Amino acid sequence: MSTTPKWYCRNKSQPMHMFAELTKLGQDLRRITKRLVIDVKVDIFSEHDTLLDECEQIIDQYWSLKDNTMNKDFQSLSKKIKRSPYNTLLMHKFHVITELNDRRFCQLTFVLKKTLSFLLRKSLQSEVWMNWALQITELYNKCRKPLVDSTANGSPKSPDEQMNANICSNMYPALLLPYKRVDFASVLQEAWRDTNESNCSSLEILRILTLNLTSDGDFQQFYTEQTNRDYTALTLTPEPGSSSTKGSSAIHMRSKHIEYFLQNERSFVKQFIEKAYDISPTIFGQASNENLHEFILQGMRLMWSYVGIILDHIILWWIDTPISCYSLAHVNSIRKWLFMQNVNDVPEPIYSTLQGVAEILTNFVSNNLWDRLFRLTLVTASANERNVDQFLDSHNTSPANNFGTNTGTVWIAIFSNLIDLSNNYFHSDDVSNSSLLPVAEQIPILHRIDHTVHCLRIWVKEESKKLCGKWKMHRYFQIHEHDVRLCLKLFEKFKLPKLTADLSDILMLVCVALRTKLICEVNKTTEECVQILSDICRLLSLANFTLCFPPTEYWQKASFDDDKKKSDYVGYVLDQIYLPCIKATKDISILKLILKLICEAWLDFIYQRQIRFSVNGAVRLLNDFDEVREWLLSCPLLDAEHLEKLSHHEVLRMCKGVGKILLRKPEDIISIAQTPKFEKRLGDSTANAQDTQLPSEMFVSNQKHWLQLRASKSSITFLPFCCKDSNGSFTTDSFDEVIATFTLTGKLFWMRTNHLYNSRHIGRDLKHKKNI
Repeated sequence: MSTTPKWYCRNKSQPMHMFAELTKLGQDLRRITKRLVIDVKVDIFSEHDTLLDECEQIIDQYWSLKDNTMNKDFQSLSKKIKRSPYNTLLMHKFHVITELNDRRFCQLTFVLKKTLSFLLRKSLQSEVWMNWALQITELYNKCRKPLVDSTANGSPKSPDEQMNANICSNMYPALLLPYKRVDFASVLQEAWRDTNESNCSSLEILRILTLNLTSDGDFQQFYTEQTNRDYTALTLTPEPGSSSTKGSSAIHMRSKHIEYFLQNERSFVKQFIEKAYDISPTIFGQASNENLHEFILQGMRLMWSYVGIILDHIILWWIDTPISCYSLAHVNSIRKWLFMQNVNDVPEPIYSTLQGVAEILTNFVSNNLWDRLFRLTLVTASANERNVDQFLDSHNTSPANNFGTNTGTVWIAIFSNLIDLSNNYFHSDDVSNSSLLPVAEQIPILHRIDHTVHCLRIWVKEESKKLCGKWKMHRYFQIHEHDVRLCLKLFEKFKLPKLTADLSDILMLVCVALRTKLICEVNKTTEECVQILSDICRLLSLANFTLCFPPTEYWQKASFDDDKKKSDYVGYVLDQIYLPCIKATKDISILKLILKLICEAWLDFIYQRQIRFSVNGAVRLLNDFDEVREWLLSCPLLDAEHLEKLSHHEVLRMCKGVGKILLRKPEDIISIAQTPKFEKRLGDSTANAQDTQLPSEMFVSNQKHWLQLRASKSSITFLPFCCKDSNGSFTTDSFDEVIATFTLTGKLFWMRTNHLYNSRHIGRDLKHKKNI
């Protein structure tokens, strides 16, 4: 029996009926979309009720057919029917029509969204526009009707499981995301945006804020005749009396006007919520009629947040005399005055708005102030000092830099202002809760601080190279100890909260990276300064020792002039290198470092040149090492505390150890407890007190190499002693006898060598003949 399925034609009535309905739905979607676009654009509202009802019916039909197509009976066929070419053709046609209808439905959603935004902006001008906007809002929310999960208990899916929208316009990227329900905040934002920009509630706030800054009539009248009767209480008529009475009356009138202004807005929000709940209840979610009072407070906060967005543009750019045209000190004073407002004196919605405006002004001041000060650092070297001081006087928040450079003073002003502006984002001293901090607002200012630290490090590095190359220590330590130290000291008051938020957020990751880089840049600044000083100090020390260190023959002499006990080169090197550092700084760590570098360069010079020393030469070198301590003790610029630490520096013990090693023979073994007999004993108690149980030789790491620098004894060295008479002068007879003795000895050595050579040659010949 054959198991091959047979093809047969099914009942065509059900598929054809479904295809006819889907085709008609596509035509209706296209027609209703065109009518919405045309009727809204030409302002034809006579048929809007019929149009919206028809649109609602089409949306319901779309979702009804969508549910029917998800039916298992429609999609599942038997195995034999699945293999039929007729069913394959039907399913392909079905998918094509369904995809086309989904795209047209997405276009309808796009048109409804754009129409809704347009109508909400004009909704406060006409009640008809308001009703139609709310009805379209209800239709739009029906367009994202949740799909019923048939595998579960019939509950609707969550919003993140909704059907994704198709792309119908490259100019509307929001369609790439799932549908989002239009809520109360979105409706109020679109409806109130035109009110903020046309009726200028923000301008009224600006006028209230500036009443006590100018005299009557100096400010611009921003309100119209229609709104003039509502603000007659703001007109301040001059009355005789004290200044305190005038000030209190002005504050009372301002408070009265603010309360009246807030009451009007509260009534507007309440009426708007009641109308919206009757026409479009879906914008409130699952809220009931008893919970609508919460939306009144939410609406007030939203409205005032939108006011704050417009207010900063009005203050900075839109008025006749924008404050952006004034100096930054003027803008900064307004910003500080806004931060000084007390929450108990200003109602909560207005207080939050003022704080938001203050933060925007903070960003404006930080951008412009950083730009001006940063450009000033580039010209301070050639600019007029009076102009620089005059500009810096307007930013007197930075600490005084009385001993630093002009460029360093500008760097300090940059850091001081940037850190103060960054700290203004934290309204309290408790910065542990990072969830309350505006991370996005911190990133631009952290960028500028990071860039400033980086540029400061480059400037310090280049200046250090130039000044250390000329060995201008006074100028170098001006930058290092005053400019750089004051800049880095400002970071002690820099508020950086603990990052306890989710690090998957891109803003938080950027903030963490900026703070990490900022710490690295701060640490590199001082490290590079010290490293440049160390490298150039060692190079200059080697150069000075190359010029003034005595030649090799000097250290191999058998005796030295007793009248000249000190070497001139030691004091010369210390005067050229170490004395400018002592005059420029009192930092004991830097002084110890430079002393160590000079002595190590001294030892490296001796070791690289492989200078060999006689016994007296080694004693002479040991005395030169001791002269360093004597030079330090005789320097009047060193304090007693510094003198104590420098005179007992470990590098001096190492130099002394090198001198003692040179007094030994190359084959000697250095013992920890034993010292050579040539050691110079110091009789005073201070020298004995500094001696420890560990000998100075133990401070030298490469003892064996230093032992090789001891000059070896030669047989020719007795010539000067054997050729002298009893008075110590050379005699011709003695010298001739010595020459004759050397000549005879040479002849005997030659004859002995020749005899040995001949004997070996004769023996080799005899052995060769014997073998033959």
